[in-house]
Amino acid sequence: MFVAAIAQFAVNILVLIWILKKKPGERFSKKTVVKSLLCGMLVLVVGFFLPLKKDTFFGMNPLLSGFLTAFLTAALMEEVLKYIFFRLAIFRNREVLCWRDAIIVCVMIAIGFSLVEDLEFAVTGGGDSILRALLPAHILFQFVMGYYYGKARVTKQVKYDVLSLAVPILMHTVFDMFIIAMISILGDPNKYAHASMETLQNLPNGNYLVPLLICTFVVIIITIVGLILMFRKMNRWSRNGEKQELLNPAE
Repeated sequence: MFVAAIAQFAVNILVLIWILKKKPGERFSKKTVVKSLLCGMLVLVVGFFLPLKKDTFFGMNPLLSGFLTAFLTAALMEEVLKYIFFRLAIFRNREVLCWRDAIIVCVMIAIGFSLVEDLEFAVTGGGDSILRALLPAHILFQFVMGYYYGKARVTKQVKYDVLSLAVPILMHTVFDMFIIAMISILGDPNKYAHASMETLQNLPNGNYLVPLLICTFVVIIITIVGLILMFRKMNRWSRNGEKQELLNPAE
């Protein structure tokens, strides 16, 4: 658990340092960086007070249970809150001038959120996995959110405002739903760490486990590819010194 927590913290800090260097022109002030990280942290704090529990839909068909739990108790709640706090972080912020600035602030929201979430998982024993460190999915979700938000401001097309929230919610739902579906079948996965395949398949809805595992693996591969493309795109923007479209000052 300790090694995983340190790895998760280190990856988030390294991404933070890296993303801040991609800002065109003058660097963000410490005030903007701290404000953005705190806004991300507050997302999880506010989420604690919302009524739905993670096991609310357990006992249903695993796929339906996984989808409803992922969508209603994680993706919808977290992405809407992250969007709200992102807008608060950039409100009247004169340092957020162009499209790439918006993306960087949005990614900082994700990093602030991830730092608190990783700590929560480490304390509760739910995050004892290096996979969480190597797969910072929230950073990808918020890169997409910031990308479409910036595009909406530059093009003034409402559809991109919708996509800035809808696409991260969809990505988050798909990322979580298959894992949650397996948890709804197994309960505590640690209990079955050394169980045979026959034992697992004899569980109620145990026949779903192998397809769910395959789907989880596919989603992980897609997420890794998405992260690689994200890092390459930001690197190309920075390396080529591409002109960034200015955001509407009124936004």
